[in-house]
Amino acid sequence: MIEFDSLRGHQCVLEQDGQRFVTLEDILPEQPGLKLLFVAKTPTSKSVEAGHYFQGRQGRMFWNKLREFDVFRATTRFEDDSLLAHEYGITDIAKLPHEFGCEPNTREYVEGAERILGLIRVHRPKILCFVYKRVLDELLRIRFGWSQKARYGFNPDLEPMLPAKVFAFPMPGTPCVKQDADAAMQDLARVLGRTA
Repeated sequence: MIEFDSLRGHQCVLEQDGQRFVTLEDILPEQPGLKLLFVAKTPTSKSVEAGHYFQGRQGRMFWNKLREFDVFRATTRFEDDSLLAHEYGITDIAKLPHEFGCEPNTREYVEGAERILGLIRVHRPKILCFVYKRVLDELLRIRFGWSQKARYGFNPDLEPMLPAKVFAFPMPGTPCVKQDADAAMQDLARVLGRTA
């Protein structure tokens, strides 16, 4: 159990339905303007305990894939501590921690969709990178009544709704085949002006 008065890393205390809990804060710049905003699903207890995003096995795969395609190279012990130096940020659709594989409920998605859209308006990211495609699909369904499923990689048809380039991250273990995942990651590196 994490004590509210001994927070570390990116831990913060939030309240939902009268219950206080420790979670991970959004990592966002003070001034608007981001190259890329990662939109995750929800922190896991392992990440919250560490005080840093994506510290579980699946999360480590996320950081490794970013490194493999030279989309992001951390210069600090914990990758998320280097995000702002690259003009990247990170948030979650739901802030109440869930274990890996547990989905946020409908209310969390509805409230999270509004919060994410507000962050997009303020921070004006050039690229929105949804770490889990289902989060993107749910946001589109709930907020825009969109019934089509997004594709892994860039989704130019979504740019009129979300004023940024929209990228669904091909997380290892998803139905995205390796060849398509690699091509999507190379596209992301290219758009960011990086080489892969």
